Amino acid sequence: MAPRRLTLDDAGFPLAEGQPLELPPKERAVLALLLRRHPSVVSKTDFAAAAWGGDMSDESLARCISRLRRALAPQGWQVASVYGTGYRLDTAAPAPTGTPTGTATPAHPRLTPATQARPATVDAYLHARQLAQQRTPVAVARAIGLLRALVAEEPGYTPASVALADALGAAIGWGQLPTGPTVDEGLAVLDRAAAIDPDTPGLDSARGALLDVAWRFDDAGAAHARALARGPNDPDTLLMHARHLLMRGEADHAVRQLRTALALSPHTPLLRMTLSRALVQAGRGAEAVAEADAARDDHPGQLLLAAFSLAIRAMAAPAPELEAPAWRLADGADTPPFVWTVLSFVLARLGRREAALDIIDAALICSRTSSGEATLYAAPLACLGDTDRAAALLQQAADDGCGMLAMVLRDPAHAGWLPGHPVGRALLARVFGAPAG
Repeated sequence: MAPRRLTLDDAGFPLAEGQPLELPPKERAVLALLLRRHPSVVSKTDFAAAAWGGDMSDESLARCISRLRRALAPQGWQVASVYGTGYRLDTAAPAPTGTPTGTATPAHPRLTPATQARPATVDAYLHARQLAQQRTPVAVARAIGLLRALVAEEPGYTPASVALADALGAAIGWGQLPTGPTVDEGLAVLDRAAAIDPDTPGLDSARGALLDVAWRFDDAGAAHARALARGPNDPDTLLMHARHLLMRGEADHAVRQLRTALALSPHTPLLRMTLSRALVQAGRGAEAVAEADAARDDHPGQLLLAAFSLAIRAMAAPAPELEAPAWRLADGADTPPFVWTVLSFVLARLGRREAALDIIDAALICSRTSSGEATLYAAPLACLGDTDRAAALLQQAADDGCGMLAMVLRDPAHAGWLPGHPVGRALLARVFGAPAG
């Protein structure tokens, strides 16, 4: 859409093609200043003097700019952030040739508002987002550091707040960070972002994911429902809701959600990994193996995907030829902890009891393993028939309030024994709020 002509009348009121723009007083004053200075950058100090009488917080200006951006978008204009300086009025990027008007919300709706910032900000956001989607502990930790800095430096850039909340949830999922304070941090970040721009894509989805790891499933379900109503074509929203469904034991529904998300974003490895997990949970092992292998093949060289593919194969169709590649994963000086959990599981599924126990004992007795990380060894122990020891690991994680426990309890490796074990039954009731079965 070609930008409409913006002008000021004699009283300083903004006009679009000669017609008054209905704006609240502060937005009107900010737009008037942007128009008078266009195409120059307007500093925060000048905004404070023009619209706030000199007493203005960064968050107040960010909220005002966010509302003004929504008002100007239909006019073909945008307010661009200039890091460390202020804001500048600019024409909006044109829609791609051939894009029909009035269509439904496109896929990846989170990325469009995220690009409305200076290039370095957008680059930092995209890099952190890509790191978080790798879902390895090291990558997630790096993403959190980048996003915390970005949120502190630019509180008005609300897409970074959503990405930070997502990354914090992922860190809880690995047992890297304590659940309670980390959930509190994430919810506070989202509350601040919502106060600035309540229409930021992903706010409700990120909130739902954090509530899920806090085992607040009813509140999480309501947040996911709001997210789906606002962003039905957002792959991230569909993914987070599918994870919620898996925690609630609704694997078939989760598979449908993930198939829809994958059609929108076919090269996102986390989507295929989660779909593969959902298919196993739904009892569809051959499809699960195909999805895990597709994720591995689409992203060659990623250790997590190679390990995940082996774990799914060991779950769905254990075969002797899996042992050699599982051992190869552990080659190298700095083998990530998740590799040892996969190797021990593969060995356990192949009946290699002593080799599996050597790895499990080394991890649980001879190394510094968090209770969250320790839960990942419950699956190989259960495969070896040592359900009491597996139950003890899960019990410790529950006592520690480990956020990842909900997904671990739904691991298909535990479906056969957990409901019949006294500790298992109590854990299922404690985490999910009702007796298993």
